[in-house]
Amino acid sequence: MKTKLLIANSETNADMYYATRMLIPDEFVYLETEIGRKIYVSDLEFSRALQEAKVDEVLNIFSYPKKYKSALAWIIAENNVKEVVVPDYFPIKYADALRKMKVKIEIKSGAFFEERAVKQDDDIAHILATQKVNEKAMRAAIEVIKKSKIRKDNKLAYGSKILTSEFLKEFIEMEFVRGGCKSEDDIVSCGMNTSQPHNAGSGPIFAHQPIIIDIYPKSFKNRYYADMTRTVVKGKASPEIKKIYNTVLRGQKLAIENVKAGIEIRSLYGKVTDCFEKAGYKTELGSQSPEGFIHNLGHGVGLEIHERPFLGPKSEDSLQIGNVITIEPGLYYPGIGGVRIEDMVVVKEDGRDNLTKMPKVLEIK
Repeated sequence: MKTKLLIANSETNADMYYATRMLIPDEFVYLETEIGRKIYVSDLEFSRALQEAKVDEVLNIFSYPKKYKSALAWIIAENNVKEVVVPDYFPIKYADALRKMKVKIEIKSGAFFEERAVKQDDDIAHILATQKVNEKAMRAAIEVIKKSKIRKDNKLAYGSKILTSEFLKEFIEMEFVRGGCKSEDDIVSCGMNTSQPHNAGSGPIFAHQPIIIDIYPKSFKNRYYADMTRTVVKGKASPEIKKIYNTVLRGQKLAIENVKAGIEIRSLYGKVTDCFEKAGYKTELGSQSPEGFIHNLGHGVGLEIHERPFLGPKSEDSLQIGNVITIEPGLYYPGIGGVRIEDMVVVKEDGRDNLTKMPKVLEIK
């Protein structure tokens, strides 16, 4: 096997956390050879790493002999490393140092640990734990919208204040914190903002207009993400939004029903686009105002919010048992608005399981 080398911290680097299963805020070294998996950590983290790290050997990075110019030189020499595989984000300063030591570097683009795409039972349990918090936050946010009053100008009022995207995002974040999670960015967009799929949303929330709530927390404890989107309308949705919503819901159901090990991703994507086109909703990507189904069908979820597999129309991959993916079709039209519905699904030997239990209801009275 090829020697793998990582130099990163494990609090922000998902690959390093995956490799070691412990959190260290400062850079350290992970080396994987045919003999085993080692990490080199500071004096401060050494004792803890001995107890927590899921590797074969833990060494003190500052214990290298004086004959070596650096800890990295010691690691390379002691392990007789002639060639390493590194991720495409590998720091250039370390790459330069390795080249000076005549070490050949192979850069691996894409997933450094390809096995991360196939979740084991404990990975799925962690994702489900985060998803429970996610669903609680979504229910709470929708309850706020439900309890809000419709003003004469069609703005929603929650208590004595106008309900805004900013308030709902703060409210959702508080629910995440109570559940031991955090989120860096959430989407709560309303009205014409919804015609842009990744418009984070700002300003007042209006009645009778689509509200897209796309939330994706990460657990402080297990480090795994969950992802879910619902589109709701406070009051009465327009006939066009109702039709779009029902079409998206039908497309999502079709996709989920066809999720299985071995299916080509582009085939799954094609089933949804065919469904939308038959309903009269074509996609235009070439203009300055793209419209229709203008993003991927979904993506993998795990230690990162977006990870392999990516469910795009040009994908050459097929789904595998253990993939945890989102199925999130959407339709977006300037001047009308947009709708997106998103669930998380795990690919099983006999089909799939939907990990998302949150109901899908458009109109909130």
